[in-house]
Amino acid sequence: MDKKSIPGNVDAERAVLGSAIMDDTAASLVVASLTEESFSGKDMRNILVFRALKNLSERKTVIETTSIIDELINTKTLNDAGGTEYIFKLVDGVIDPDNVDHYITIVQNQAVLRDFLNCTAEIGEQYQNGEVTDIGDFISSATQKLEGIAARRSVGDFQDASVLSEAVRIKIENESNFANRGITGVDTGYRRLNLYTHGWQKGDLIILAARPSVGKTAFALNLALKATKSTGKPVAFFSGEMSSEQVMKRLLSATAMVNSESIQTGQLNARDKQKIASGIEELKKTKLYFDDTPNPALGDIVVKARKLKAAHPDLCLILIDYLNIIRTESKIENRSLEIALITSTLKEMARTLHVPVICLSQLNRNADESGTPMLSNLKESGAIEQDADIVMLMYRKDYYTSLGQKSGARGFANSDFSKKLEEDLKNSKANNEDKGSVSVVDIAVAKNRNGRTGVIVLLFQKSYSRFDNPALEMEQQIAAAEGRVLEVEDE
Repeated sequence: MDKKSIPGNVDAERAVLGSAIMDDTAASLVVASLTEESFSGKDMRNILVFRALKNLSERKTVIETTSIIDELINTKTLNDAGGTEYIFKLVDGVIDPDNVDHYITIVQNQAVLRDFLNCTAEIGEQYQNGEVTDIGDFISSATQKLEGIAARRSVGDFQDASVLSEAVRIKIENESNFANRGITGVDTGYRRLNLYTHGWQKGDLIILAARPSVGKTAFALNLALKATKSTGKPVAFFSGEMSSEQVMKRLLSATAMVNSESIQTGQLNARDKQKIASGIEELKKTKLYFDDTPNPALGDIVVKARKLKAAHPDLCLILIDYLNIIRTESKIENRSLEIALITSTLKEMARTLHVPVICLSQLNRNADESGTPMLSNLKESGAIEQDADIVMLMYRKDYYTSLGQKSGARGFANSDFSKKLEEDLKNSKANNEDKGSVSVVDIAVAKNRNGRTGVIVLLFQKSYSRFDNPALEMEQQIAAAEGRVLEVEDE
């Protein structure tokens, strides 16, 4: 048979390859399920791209657009594989990598059909060439060959344990051999937060909740900055309350370590201006994308995120500030049901785009009464907790102190230690340059679908809109003062 007439579904082959390049789980399934012979050869570029995928997997190298292109260059097959344009075309053509098993089945069945037809052709040739000496043996042998091929066809939507186990083995082996310090997702930028989450995972919906003015927007901006710096990949930030200019000024303050109020008022000395110039150059190198549409519509967020993902297939994180101001086009009288629609849609978006989504949310006033945020304090709907893979609750003692409230269970129990800590922080090197205060912030990982829960301590320099890891010794002291014990792996 010529290439035009042989069975084969080129579109399914392309969907398989694009999914594998886009998602590591899909890549594991593809490598475990297919061989070069699975591809029809109608488009030889697909065989070359699959060969590169297989080579990278065997060497336990991360599979993504850049590594595929490098492998094709190294094997001198990039031009024959359609060049970089074809690689990006494969990724752009994928709607949802979660459907890769469907396309794998199509490719496998087409391969079975090719083998079946080739086998029948060979049987016919044997007869035509007079190779049949015993009709009974000839029919028995031919039937056995055809039945063996037919048995390989897909008979339903169940996934074979042997294929799945091999895919899982490949993925675990790859992750264990990467120099990722236990991080299998996007680096959070914070030591102990990585221990709890192993990085932000593709397809996860993460909720960051706090009372107003505790610092959740500042923390989200720090997460965005650290993500794009650590990966070199694009990060999207939807700012529904602040303009992009205001957001950039906060990022500049955190990057340049210049008082944000001085940046807002323009009261800058020569050293501040020098630091700002360096900070601007540093921010220019990042791949941050902002949308500052006020009170954004849910549908617009999804459409814009899809467009950005299409333009930048390596988009690694989406942040939304914040959940409670998102509106829907649907007429839903019950706000709780509307929030449920929003969270389920954001979760679906995260899974479809294979990108972690961090969405900020407000806590209700009951958190002020207890002084200790809890999952039940999530504002407006229990669906927030239900749909989220991770829920983080922020607690800042000096916020509640300013309200005249006593610190809660995660606040400092030892007032003497608290005073000493504040004094030490004021005398630290960071504060010698700027007399702004430093707050101790607890980030409680209250829900973690795929990991453990607990409390993470960070230092917040409000004047810089900046969050930093505390020194281990300080972290141990804070934990002791709060009546907690750090686990061995946390240290």
